[in-house]
Amino acid sequence: MACKKTRTLYSGDFQSYCDGVKSLVDSELQTLLPVVAELNLRKQIEYALYTEGKRLRPTLVLLSGESVGAKKEQLRKLALAIELLHLATLVHDDILDEDTFRRNSVSVYAKWGVKEAILVGDMLASLSLSLCKGYKRKILDVMIDTCKQLSDGEYADVTLASTALNEEDYFRKVRKKCASLFQAACECGAVAANGSPSETNALRVYGENYGVAYQIRDDMIDVENSGSDLQADLSRFRVPLPIINAYNNASDEKQVLLERLLSAKTQESLSAFLNEAQVYFKNGSLGYCARKIDEHIDRAVASLAPLEESTFKSHLAEMAELLRIKESEIVV
Repeated sequence: MACKKTRTLYSGDFQSYCDGVKSLVDSELQTLLPVVAELNLRKQIEYALYTEGKRLRPTLVLLSGESVGAKKEQLRKLALAIELLHLATLVHDDILDEDTFRRNSVSVYAKWGVKEAILVGDMLASLSLSLCKGYKRKILDVMIDTCKQLSDGEYADVTLASTALNEEDYFRKVRKKCASLFQAACECGAVAANGSPSETNALRVYGENYGVAYQIRDDMIDVENSGSDLQADLSRFRVPLPIINAYNNASDEKQVLLERLLSAKTQESLSAFLNEAQVYFKNGSLGYCARKIDEHIDRAVASLAPLEESTFKSHLAEMAELLRIKESEIVV
């Protein structure tokens, strides 16, 4: 198994802030409806828009901008732009993974098929970029570059068909496929707030490291569940960090066995693969991943040093700290 699935608890002040962000994003979504109403894919786009989520990325836009002096009102459209780009990636991910559910609801792909889902994802990305037009050109440049990073990271995810996936490949993929959008959220928030170069760079570094830590933690939770979702990922050779570490620490003989079980891609062989990996989880692979999370959280929090002390800076630090996995939470 892996880390206990505990509920992340925010402090009262930060929870109130997050509730406010959710209300703000929901309110901004309403302003899009007249634009969407004119489109042929209106029904499908509206369905995608109201996918439930934690709104982490718009939260980072607002916290980053406010931490360097912006007012929330200045950042509303930008927060929505980041969320729309995130939703676009989810729609496209479901097509590539052939996933029928997204956050306990039927996915756009499963409900309307591949062609319409592709177009919905494209339209969400287009709406995202159109919301950036009222901001500095630098923000649009960051968003365009992020689109490229996300696509390249997704391509790496679906083409790295190797049981011997190494950490270098893993972290390169994670920085593009996951961390790039967290990084963009923080950088764009800072740019929109007219943050200084040192402040903007600090928040960019924070966003990247937060994103990497977030993905590793997600990997550990996936391993904990060890269910059909993880088996489906393994069948596509999408191997999470705990299993990469387990594989790399196995003997040559065990690596051959693991490769054989993974290559067979049957439910029985994948179950056997996970059973074999349990030994390495017990011997330190999960602790190794928790330490990697700590490293990136430490970098994220340290990067905030150039920012003046404020409630928003404290919230950013808290947001990162809550990704840590304590030793007591790691069970096998």
